[in-house]
Amino acid sequence: MQKLIKNGELAVNEWHLVEDDSFDLAKLSSGKYILSLARFQDAAKQADINLQNCGVYLNSDDEAESLAANIAKIPLVALNIGSFMDGRSLSQARVVRDQLDFTGEVRAIGNFLQDQLFYLSRCGVNAFLLPEDADIESSIASLSDFSESYQASCDEPQPLFRRRV
Repeated sequence: MQKLIKNGELAVNEWHLVEDDSFDLAKLSSGKYILSLARFQDAAKQADINLQNCGVYLNSDDEAESLAANIAKIPLVALNIGSFMDGRSLSQARVVRDQLDFTGEVRAIGNFLQDQLFYLSRCGVNAFLLPEDADIESSIASLSDFSESYQASCDEPQPLFRRRV
């Protein structure tokens, strides 16, 4: 069973990732599901669908800006990291947080490394779905790998030279 860190603590995962685009949208009334961008956009077009039970996942090649019309209705945006070497999900996180002003859960899923948790959190990711064999205590500790950051980011809008007195 995968483990979830949310806001720096171990949390219960209430969401089900749906990778099949033939998912029956009527099921959204009986649980919380994370849909692909295409399937989420289908759900958003239907007036009888409650988007509060519907999260969306973005693959690295999806445009985060395409969520703009529905961003206020979305409770969770998951970033599906295909490879730990692909930094596009960090850019997506910044777009979702800074440009779209998203205040809900931004979750990292897929193939990322523990060493990347600190950087992902700086870009606006506040939840991490970890593999079964992950060491939770060590992963939580890695969110605080560095005490100070030079660059501006979602968690600190001012660069270090501006913060110095």
